[in-house]
Amino acid sequence: MLKKYLTYFIFLFLGLLSFNAQESLNTLIYKGNRSFDKKNYDNASSMFFDAVKKKNDDFGAHYNLANTLYKKKMYDQAASEYQKAQKLTKNSDEKAASLYNLGNTYLQNGNTDKAINSYKSALKLDADNKAILKNLQIAMKKKDQKRQNQQQNNQNQQNQNNQDQKNKDGDNKNKDENNNNSKNQENGNQGNQNKGNGNQGKLPNQQEKNNQQNQGNKIPKDVQKLILERSANQEKETARKLLNKDAFSLPESNEKDW
Repeated sequence: MLKKYLTYFIFLFLGLLSFNAQESLNTLIYKGNRSFDKKNYDNASSMFFDAVKKKNDDFGAHYNLANTLYKKKMYDQAASEYQKAQKLTKNSDEKAASLYNLGNTYLQNGNTDKAINSYKSALKLDADNKAILKNLQIAMKKKDQKRQNQQQNNQNQQNQNNQDQKNKDGDNKNKDENNNNSKNQENGNQGNQNKGNGNQGKLPNQQEKNNQQNQGNKIPKDVQKLILERSANQEKETARKLLNKDAFSLPESNEKDW
């Protein structure tokens, strides 16, 4: 009899523990929802974290925690919780809601491909949901816009590369022309210098030729002396003749002789 009562109390105690644990989970979720409604997302996320710790396989705990993280713009963490939530339920509405919100986190992060896939998966479970369809269309438009922007950026980059190459080719061409001009100028100066050197080289020969001509025309000193003496004698004779030319003629005078 004592053994029977003992067994009864043991089962009662375990039942109470289980009830208290479940009540504690529900209480945490309830408090978290109250804080969420008041937009106190920090407190709400704390409550839902504790709820997940209490029961890690509870859909509501993970789903509500994901919603709170999404509000805090912690999109990567929110996506992780939505993925866990949709795997923890067999209810099509709950799974569709998880996939829909998962698509929203991907869209916020700019991952349009994953967002589109999540929305399509959600529509398979809830085909009449206009919100899912609308966000799917938005994601597809964003993808097209992203593709167009990428193409435009690629085109701009290609144009810039072509312009840079054109400028580079022009700079190289100008550089080659400058080098050629400098080389031609240098060669021209060298030619002029050589020409001057050629003239200078001819000067000694010309001078030597002139010297030879001068030497050829040079009169020996003894001959020069004889010529000078003859010239002197001739000049003296000429001067004597000039002086004696009118020696017997008196000059006329207008003066009276009285």
